[in-house]
Amino acid sequence: MRLLLSFLSCCLSVYSLAQVPKQTLRIQISYQKPGQYLEQAIETIEAATIVSNAATVEYRAGRSVTLRPGFEAKAGSTFTANIRPVDVTGERPLQLAAFPNPFEHTTTIEYYLPTSGTVNLWITDAQGKVVGQLVQGENQPAGRHQVDWKPGSISSGVYMPVIESNQQKAVSRLIKK
Repeated sequence: MRLLLSFLSCCLSVYSLAQVPKQTLRIQISYQKPGQYLEQAIETIEAATIVSNAATVEYRAGRSVTLRPGFEAKAGSTFTANIRPVDVTGERPLQLAAFPNPFEHTTTIEYYLPTSGTVNLWITDAQGKVVGQLVQGENQPAGRHQVDWKPGSISSGVYMPVIESNQQKAVSRLIKK
């Protein structure tokens, strides 16, 4: 019963990013759906998870992140572990993700604005050259937004969507097949 409650608590934190972080978090789930997931704990995170090739997962803890046997980040996934102070107010930061990723012809860039503001969203290549301007100086309300990117005849490779709003910046990674 205790294990089931721990599992349910972890699953709910995936879908409720605005939840106030716990002191310690033990995670044993599989991130199968495309998207961006943020798991936070004030002190420590222990995880034996599987990150699928379509998921971007970040673990953020104030003291330590321990990856247990069974942890796997599949090829094409993005996984980061950050040791830094965790905001206990439960406010979500500016967020950015893309799906499908990798993509062939088109991808959807999804972003979350914690507050209303002026938004700039562009795509750079691996050398930092801007290859697409998707949103420029547009006032947008707080919340989730989506933009489709159909780059046309650019070559296969790594690209970075970059968003700026209210003096915050978020960068992600895209792979064009």
